[in-house]
Amino acid sequence: MFFLSIFGLPNQLKYRRMNPDKAAFYAGLTEEYQTRLNKIQTKIYRIGTLRLLCVILTGVSLYFLYPQGSAILISIGLTGVVLFCILCLFHNKLFHQKSYYQSAIAVCRRELQLLRYDFSGIGTGKSYQNNEHDYSNDLDIFGEKSLFSYLNRSASFIGESRLAEILQNPYTDTDVIKRRQEATAEMADKTELRIRFQALGGIHEEKAADKREILALANIPLSPSPFMRQIIRILPFFWVIAILAAGTGFINGNWLLLPFLACATLAFIRNKSVTQIQTQVSKSLASLRIYSRLFKTIEQETFYSPALSDIASSLSVSGESVSKRIKQLSSILSDLDQRCNAIAFLLLNGLFLWDFRQLGRISDWQKENARQLSSWLDALAEFDVYCTFGTFCYNHPDYVFPVLNDTNTPVLKAEAMGHPLIDPEICVRNPIELPGRPSFIVVTGANMAGKSTYLRTIGCNLLLAMTGAPVCAHKMEFSPCRLYTSLRTTDSLANHESYFFAELKRLQRMVERLQQGEKLFIILDEILKGTNSIDKQRGSLALIEHLIKLNAAGVIATHDLQLGRLADQYPQYVRNFRFEAEIQQDELFFPYRIQPGIAQNMNAYFLMKKMGIIII
Repeated sequence: MFFLSIFGLPNQLKYRRMNPDKAAFYAGLTEEYQTRLNKIQTKIYRIGTLRLLCVILTGVSLYFLYPQGSAILISIGLTGVVLFCILCLFHNKLFHQKSYYQSAIAVCRRELQLLRYDFSGIGTGKSYQNNEHDYSNDLDIFGEKSLFSYLNRSASFIGESRLAEILQNPYTDTDVIKRRQEATAEMADKTELRIRFQALGGIHEEKAADKREILALANIPLSPSPFMRQIIRILPFFWVIAILAAGTGFINGNWLLLPFLACATLAFIRNKSVTQIQTQVSKSLASLRIYSRLFKTIEQETFYSPALSDIASSLSVSGESVSKRIKQLSSILSDLDQRCNAIAFLLLNGLFLWDFRQLGRISDWQKENARQLSSWLDALAEFDVYCTFGTFCYNHPDYVFPVLNDTNTPVLKAEAMGHPLIDPEICVRNPIELPGRPSFIVVTGANMAGKSTYLRTIGCNLLLAMTGAPVCAHKMEFSPCRLYTSLRTTDSLANHESYFFAELKRLQRMVERLQQGEKLFIILDEILKGTNSIDKQRGSLALIEHLIKLNAAGVIATHDLQLGRLADQYPQYVRNFRFEAEIQQDELFFPYRIQPGIAQNMNAYFLMKKMGIIII
């Protein structure tokens, strides 16, 4: 197996696929699924036609054979009903297959779309946005054309929520990250499993509240009294005996109406409270059915990485699979829903005290499984995240898993690092090296020369690295730590905060955390943008000096060339790099290549003259 080769790489965990043309792969898979879907649709049409013929032939036969007697009519009627039910079962099975292949086609088409960096109709994760977060707003982790949009392949809402949580709170423990790298590499090699998992999840649109409703089952008082349980247990035997007695003439059959009405009346008295419980537990019924299939998909697979093996082993309780237990709960809730029909309510409760029987079954399931339910859903969500990162790894065979260290030497070092959201056809890759703590890179350059993209490139790849995913680089080594940015601070009318004060508060939080001993990787763009040049320069110089004393590390972009003198004052801690704009044949050209030193060319004056804003 490919996965076993991972442990033979002591320094750099790498992953490569033999087929670089992912677009051709997904396009071929789409055609294959479409062919299967067409065949199923043909079968559905044929079965539908047979069902209609079955009804017509049964009706015609009953009409013409009516004089032959009741025995023949009953035989024909029963035969027609049985055939019709069998055809219905086939029909339902085919419809499920149809839904699956439609979902699988949608999965493949989404892959083709994102391979073209086309984000139209792709979920944005905007609900997870938080302007106060350490970095997510600055690095476009959520929102339109965000890293979340590009990554997310979740088959469930709980998986999507878990992915968002990891992107906002990545890991800093090297052992945990290495385990996640191994699991992601293994999942990348299980393309069929990943597509099947996503396709099953896509059959039903899960709601955000479903997990909460499912977990609430543990706290709903359901259990009937011990006396009622005894009544429920003996009722079927009572009816068998009573019907036999009435049939043999031992008792008058009219007496059977009394216990029937007594049971139905009891159920009617409790109808309101049972309906409330039913409404609460039935909201998540569709999700439970999907969860059962997703659990079964995991249980049927063999895994080798410790992280995935742990997930798989957690889905077995006393030798019984979790999928079976979840399916059992789904079946009980489905049985409870049978009471929604007025006739069914009367018959089922009159004969079997159906409402109390099903509540008892749910209560028994609660006692045995409720405490473990949360951990099962967490395991499912975690596996869903590995599917997401496995797909990301599979789709990018040129990405690498970074080497981890706990020594801060280097804090970060990478060759040919690029932004994962920029089409590789136009992406310009650049290196970075921060040899230890404290250390800073000061990046200067003209407008639009590439400074901000470079900062986001560093931030996004560092984030991916700490989730256990591969990064867009030829090589990378880093020491995990918390990421903190200040790139696009916004003002707040609601809190009566100016832009300048909002930035000061963000810088204040950063310094306080460093003073508390927290390790941070800092990315700043144009410090103190809201004040005048002289004040800004003095404040920026003082801040960087303070960050050096606090043992921080990171990258700072600025238009202020005077910040470059810090490299003379702190040569062991600060280095200058630049992005230049070039003028070729009276046109502005951006190579987007980082170079040592302080920027020499600025472009504002040239562009204003070129665009006719100023006339010289």
